[in-house]
Amino acid sequence: MSNQAQVDALEHLLMAVLQSSTLMTETYKAFDKAHGSLMGSNGPGGPAQKSAAVDYLNHLKSQL
Repeated sequence: MSNQAQVDALEHLLMAVLQSSTLMTETYKAFDKAHGSLMGSNGPGGPAQKSAAVDYLNHLKSQL
């Protein structure tokens, strides 16, 4: 199984869970927490990687 297949499966699972959540405020809190984590010391690589990850996180959020 390729890494991309794993990423795709996890992304679809995450979106299904988030879309089935009855508490959208909790969903948005999760996105805020993920944003903070990406931008913090646990986030990926340097500024360009962090920025790309946050951009994608925002894309996922817009899909809700």
